[in-house]
Amino acid sequence: MTERTATHLLIHRFVPGTGPQEGTEELHEEMQAWEALGTELRRSGHLVAGYALGEQTVRLGAGTDDVAEAPDPQEPQGRSIVFAVHVIAAADEAEAHAIAERMPHLEYGSTEVRPMMQG
Repeated sequence: MTERTATHLLIHRFVPGTGPQEGTEELHEEMQAWEALGTELRRSGHLVAGYALGEQTVRLGAGTDDVAEAPDPQEPQGRSIVFAVHVIAAADEAEAHAIAERMPHLEYGSTEVRPMMQG
């Protein structure tokens, strides 16, 4: 078995209004794909933690205190929202990228791979 010492954060984003819509068979199928992938990653020892996030965002600090119910499409950082994060254990960055490339939403969204600092 490959030792998994590098830990990465996968940050999942999408632009609201894209991808499968609530109540559709497409969304149901995507949710099943997420669940199957999560189960596989847990069993293989890759998944350390995973969290789905609510839509409301509160920003604090440096004059940015605000609450947003949804992203503002006029703002560059508001074009997409973070809807979930996963902490994964991988042997190296290449393995982390290979896991990220399997995320079900990549046709309409993105996954950012960030190495976590060890210390």
